[in-house]
Amino acid sequence: MAEVDCASLPEPSLPLPSVDALSCGTGNDLQPETTVEIDVDGSQGFIGKKIEPLGDRPGTIRIRSRCFAEADLAEIAAPPVRITQAADDPYRYHLILLLDGYGTYHWSNRAITQSPGDLVLLDTAQRSQLTSPVDARLLRLGLPETLLAPFLPARDCAIHLCARQGLNTLLTRHLRELAREAARLDRSAQCGLLAHFSGLLGLAVEAGRTPRPTGRRNYRAYQRQRILSYIEANLSDGRLTAGRAAGDLGMSPRWLHALLEDVGIGFSELVARRRLEKGRRMLEEAASRHLSIAEIAFQAGFNDLSTFYRRFGERYSMTPGEVRRTRPLA
Repeated sequence: MAEVDCASLPEPSLPLPSVDALSCGTGNDLQPETTVEIDVDGSQGFIGKKIEPLGDRPGTIRIRSRCFAEADLAEIAAPPVRITQAADDPYRYHLILLLDGYGTYHWSNRAITQSPGDLVLLDTAQRSQLTSPVDARLLRLGLPETLLAPFLPARDCAIHLCARQGLNTLLTRHLRELAREAARLDRSAQCGLLAHFSGLLGLAVEAGRTPRPTGRRNYRAYQRQRILSYIEANLSDGRLTAGRAAGDLGMSPRWLHALLEDVGIGFSELVARRRLEKGRRMLEEAASRHLSIAEIAFQAGFNDLSTFYRRFGERYSMTPGEVRRTRPLA
């Protein structure tokens, strides 16, 4: 087995940022950490999952979680269990860092065994089953499809990133630091870090899939991540254009558009989509309730309120006011 290291793994033991699928929702930076305990009794279902004990003792799954920008960050301790993912999770992608134990993920024609220090990126839209025959502890980052999909160079039910291989070590350390420091970071810092982390994850996936002799795809992936991270960092700037982004990034507009073709979306469309998602998130957040809809539109990067209303209605089939009135209670 490969040497692990990664700062001798076991650690996070919260002030860990938290957010399991039942605690998150709006991503308010003032939202408290949540602890959930699930008794494993052989029949329990939980957020589209079936949980079965392995061995004689039932045990308890313990989840400590906190919202991190648009993501869900949790530390999980579990006894020997079998978990079947039967339905989509609110966070489509799960990046899992195993700290202790081991387990095997199964699909109809494939299996992946995860050891301490390994990362596994799961697509929860695919039915799968995890068998963990020993006590295990892990960090899990739940990411929505709208955030992560543009950074991924490929789609798969699961991607295995082995410990101490290339960018995987750097990715592991980033995830551990997020877990350690997230509770101390404000919302804007969380959003920026999450965008950069998603870009790094995309690079690690690309590097694992690209043959060693040629680095052309890796180079394209790196440049694409720079564009996506730049967009996230400048989303609120109403003057953001493809030409300005290309100039700030030191590339030609033509090259910028060619790189985005790899993920099947144009620059303007991507910026508009992310601004609408930011605007909706702010409308739903208790922390933004003191802001008018016009202020939210401008903070999301729209220069014109009528454009915000029109595009918002086209995308969500609701007006901003309707979203605000029906937002979940904090």
